[in-house]
Amino acid sequence: MDKVNLQVIRESFGRVAYSHKTHEKAAEIEDRNSKIVKWANIILTALTSGTLISTIVTNQNTFLYISALLSSLMLGFTLFQLNFNPAERAEKHRYVAKELWYIREKYINLMADIINGKLGDELIISKRDQLIEELKLIYKFTPQTNSKAYEKARKSLKIDEELTFSDEEIDQFLPDELKLKKNLPPSSAKPSNPPLAD
Repeated sequence: MDKVNLQVIRESFGRVAYSHKTHEKAAEIEDRNSKIVKWANIILTALTSGTLISTIVTNQNTFLYISALLSSLMLGFTLFQLNFNPAERAEKHRYVAKELWYIREKYINLMADIINGKLGDELIISKRDQLIEELKLIYKFTPQTNSKAYEKARKSLKIDEELTFSDEEIDQFLPDELKLKKNLPPSSAKPSNPPLAD
C-alpha cells in the first residue's frame, strides 16, 4: 500500500469535503437572502401602491410625497438588485456542491481501492492527478464563499457529524442482503459504543 499517496489523497478528500459542505451552506445563505429581497420588493410595492391609492382617495399631498419617496426607494432597490442576485448565486453554489460531491465520492472509492491493494502505484498516481485536474476545472468557475458559510460547514461536519453514519444507520437504508450485521460473523462485527455517562 502506498502510504504517502494515501495520506495526500486523504488530505485532498478532507479539503473537498469541507468545500462541498461550505458551498451547500453558502447556497442556503443565498436562498435566505433571496427570500429577504423578495419580501422587501413585495413590501415596498405594497406601500407605494397603498400611498398612491390614499392620495387619490383623500386628495392629500402628504401621501403623494410619501409615495414619491417610496417609489424612489423602490427604484434604488431595483437598481441594487441588478448587481446583487442571491437566487442566481445560490444556484451556482448548489451546482458547485453537486460537482464536489461527485469528486468526494471518487476520493472515497480511490482510498478504498488503495487500502484493499487493488491498485498499483502508477495507477494510484494517475487517478490522484486526474482528480486534481477535475478539481482545477471546478474551482476555476467557483463563486467565492464567505466565513459565515465556512463556519456553518465546520459546525455541520465537526459537531453535527453530517458526513458520518453508524453501521446501524447505514443498515437502515439497505435491503437485508446487504446489511452489515447479517453478513458479518459475530466476532468481526464492531462493538457498539457504550452510552455516555450522565
